[in-house]
Amino acid sequence: MDRARLTDALGPIALMAIGIAFAAGSWLHLDLGTLRRLGPGALPLGLGVILTILGAIALVQGFLQRAEQIPRPDLHALAAVGVAITTFAVLTERLGLLPAVFGTVLAMTTVIGDLPWLGRLALALGVAVGVWAIFLLGLRLPIRAFGAG
Repeated sequence: MDRARLTDALGPIALMAIGIAFAAGSWLHLDLGTLRRLGPGALPLGLGVILTILGAIALVQGFLQRAEQIPRPDLHALAAVGVAITTFAVLTERLGLLPAVFGTVLAMTTVIGDLPWLGRLALALGVAVGVWAIFLLGLRLPIRAFGAG
């Protein structure tokens, strides 16, 4: 194995290690609950398993691809993710959940080059309505939809 392939494998291996650590920690130290009433360990266990599986898939794909086929990271997309996370964190506290979701989706749609602004606004509105329907109406979570706390 050449050095470039080993370096490319470090990211997926790190994902797998983090996933295994989360899954093992929640399995050993937290109450998983039952299927009807999940305990505090169920979410970290599930996320750890998913992260481990995704890391394994990325590792296998990395070994199957030739070095010329490995895409370069898209810095615009990386910046959009950072802006979206910051937007959600800042707006949730100040304006409420739904404006934060709307702003986050708008920030993320900047990486979709061929989507017109009307489509971006419609997508952001649709996701905000979906979040409202699922989390506020359906699950009745005590989260402010609008307004500062």
